[in-house]
Amino acid sequence: MKPRIFIGSSIEGLYAAEYIKQFFSPDYDCVIWNEDVFKFNKSFLETLLNSASLFDFGFLIFTKDDLSLVRDKVFETARDNVLFEYGLFLGRLGLDRAFVIVEKGVKIPSDILGYTLTTMETEKDAAGKDIVKEPQIVPELEKLKRQIDGYVRLGHLGLLPSTVIAISYFENFVKLVADWLNENNGRIPCGDKTYKTAKLRIVIPSNFDADLKKRAALYYRNLGLAETSFPSRGRSYPVHLAEMASGDEVIIYDMPSILNGIDKAIDMYFRVGHIGKTEDQKLAENREMSNFVRVLTLLIQEDAFCRDCVEIVDE
Repeated sequence: MKPRIFIGSSIEGLYAAEYIKQFFSPDYDCVIWNEDVFKFNKSFLETLLNSASLFDFGFLIFTKDDLSLVRDKVFETARDNVLFEYGLFLGRLGLDRAFVIVEKGVKIPSDILGYTLTTMETEKDAAGKDIVKEPQIVPELEKLKRQIDGYVRLGHLGLLPSTVIAISYFENFVKLVADWLNENNGRIPCGDKTYKTAKLRIVIPSNFDADLKKRAALYYRNLGLAETSFPSRGRSYPVHLAEMASGDEVIIYDMPSILNGIDKAIDMYFRVGHIGKTEDQKLAENREMSNFVRVLTLLIQEDAFCRDCVEIVDE
């Protein structure tokens, strides 16, 4: 799943929103505010509050839409609802994920004057319509893209619990297995046999559509996996494994049932009172699953033992 970007603007600034969407679309799932974001029988505020949690980034475009009288001086300012939406996304996503793209000459709220903002210049085309000056804005957007690309590669502690769950799963299971395998020089006793090499294969479920403990049990059964346990400080952990064709290598399988916590958190967030899942719920699930895998991958890469013996695969 590509990281998602919400692009907000005034009606008059749609030309800029469409250009920015085109620029980021190859690597990001970009949604402009007028693309079926607002639903019937839902207030704008309620929709925006929910939508802010379904996106990884928010881009709010400040264009010269209004004139404001401030201390006897007239300034060109952005539309007030765009200013409000920036504050909402800033509160929901944080300073590193909510960005202003401002047309040159627009008065900026004093609270964000100290920040370096992405700027754009505009001109008129042959038909007299506003367009962005491409030679000026492209370097600005390239700089912004490098910045958010860096954030995507990092684990993000968001409103929903995928980051915390990934850290807990890594510290309380993955790292313990890797340490145990290293202490035994990669050997794992199973019954009367000791294998020369062993790997941990983490199986990521495709969705949250069933109890993951039961789903994992069926997965292990269908693969015909044997069950054993490994000791760690404080307790023993059951694991399921399969012997490779060579006869001297074994793969330990684990489907992280701890992911059930994400499913329950999403249900609570959307105040679910129905059977089945809305599109917003599915988007939230995909977003959190992607973040879980991203954080877990980073943690594995940063640990030498894990890097040597752990892999992540899809169900």
